Amino acid sequence: MYNNNQHNKAEFSQQLPPLSQKQEYDFQTQNKVGKTGEAIVDQWLQIHGYRIEDVSDLPQYQKAGIDRVLIRPNGSTATAEYKTDIKAKQTGNLFFEACDDRNRPCWGWTSKADLWIFFIPQQEILVVEPGKFRLLVSQQQPELSQKVVPNRGYSVTGLPVPLVKVRNIASHVFKFPDVLF
Repeated sequence: MYNNNQHNKAEFSQQLPPLSQKQEYDFQTQNKVGKTGEAIVDQWLQIHGYRIEDVSDLPQYQKAGIDRVLIRPNGSTATAEYKTDIKAKQTGNLFFEACDDRNRPCWGWTSKADLWIFFIPQQEILVVEPGKFRLLVSQQQPELSQKVVPNRGYSVTGLPVPLVKVRNIASHVFKFPDVLF
């Protein structure tokens, strides 16, 4: 497992928009938070020699659940879906979206990306292969409690998956350094 803590917190210190969510999530606010998280993950990958192609606004990639095409330092490529989870630090879980209120599968089951990159603000970045995460969810499903998350105009049902279990299957974990003052 990759664990690189050589970079200081200032390198990834972009401020996230304030998120004063109550019961319902607002797409515009979530989108701003997500875009900020994407910029931080892009910066982290670029520091490690990756070139990044942002394809998040292209319909064929949106439909496939792909935000980026990553060009590795060796020239090989991988597709990635980025997820910013602002609640994970507080809850100790990553939220796996399973289906919407019409029982249509969500990104957890439909994403065709090679990698999922989770950004947990002020805590860590996790890189996970979707197949491993889906297998973990399938194996842990009896122990995980479903949660319905209301959004404006719709809701999603998902499973809070313990971060400790996700870290165990992650191919890369980057922990942000603690700042004591």
